[in-house]
Amino acid sequence: MVSNEIKEVFVKYLKEHSHRITNERFLVLDAAMSMQGHFDADELYLNIKESFLKVSRATVYKTLELMSECKLITKHNFKGDRSRYEKKIGREQHYHILCLDCQHIFEFTEPKIGKTLKKLCSEKRLNLIDHSLQAFSTCKEKEKCIYYKKSRLR
Repeated sequence: MVSNEIKEVFVKYLKEHSHRITNERFLVLDAAMSMQGHFDADELYLNIKESFLKVSRATVYKTLELMSECKLITKHNFKGDRSRYEKKIGREQHYHILCLDCQHIFEFTEPKIGKTLKKLCSEKRLNLIDHSLQAFSTCKEKEKCIYYKKSRLR
């Protein structure tokens, strides 16, 4: 169940931008906030459907966009054909390295990156609003990579 704080952020955003407040959107909100790690819209839709809840695929996609706009989740495009999402609210700033061989997403934190960006923006008389970092890699030793082995089984 989503906290009242998260619901309030979402409702406020919907009202301020003249979007309808519906039960279906709250079902998507609950389901998205209960997802672990990175997920795509279809994974979320199937998760909702498996719970015997009635929400259209279009509502899932639209609600994810709204949740991204109001900063509850982060939308990523990791060089693939689908956008992936993850919870943003309540998480510390982190970055991603994606292996192009096995598709595993490695997360890491590095405070120096944020400090450097703030400094650069300040020097250019800009206000840093948000940032993300994605690095792309390949497995050095595919035969030893547990993620590569798992990705081949799919």
